[in-house]
Amino acid sequence: MTISKHAYIFNSVYRTIANRLRNRHNINISDHIDTMLGIGARAGQGITFRPVDSNKLKSLLKMPAFAHDDRRNLCERIAAAATKGEGYREVGAPSLHCQIAANSCNIHLDSYGFVAIAPDGTKYYNPDLVQHIVDELGWATVVGWLDKKQPVLGGLVGRFRPILPNSRNRYTPAVGGRFVLAKGKGWGLGIDHTVATSGERQTKANLEILNW
Repeated sequence: MTISKHAYIFNSVYRTIANRLRNRHNINISDHIDTMLGIGARAGQGITFRPVDSNKLKSLLKMPAFAHDDRRNLCERIAAAATKGEGYREVGAPSLHCQIAANSCNIHLDSYGFVAIAPDGTKYYNPDLVQHIVDELGWATVVGWLDKKQPVLGGLVGRFRPILPNSRNRYTPAVGGRFVLAKGKGWGLGIDHTVATSGERQTKANLEILNW
């Protein structure tokens, strides 16, 4: 089943991704969509489409702002294990993750980007990779399944996010979860509950301001 341009052009998930590509990287993604195949319930699931020319789209992503997954490197091969086609990750966080193949592309927005560039131009993965794997690969798979089978339940469960040591909490040695009360473009308000390695438990309100 395909989605007409009239139906998706004003969709909030599509607009979030399209605006970021246009405003930050001067890429008009609508010019590269032959057929829209699917749109997720949230920006982390993104848009899936058949490209007009996948090679042309890949050539546009070969810029310093995006890092290409090099499967010849073991670490990068592991990070790209769930990627179909060629993967291009926006440097920084949040981070666009573009999966480009000849017949199907997916572009979504990862809350926890983990690609960074050293002063000498060398690409490296920061410790947020662990948060990304648990939250945006593992937990997101469960939420995505619920979105398809039980959308109401998926919407509720999707408000819960796992918390591990990451850059936003300054790698505090604690684990737990966040329940998102409200969110908008570039911000989110939630209740965090964590348990530290020392055994200390903490529950607090958390307002995040993100560079969306």
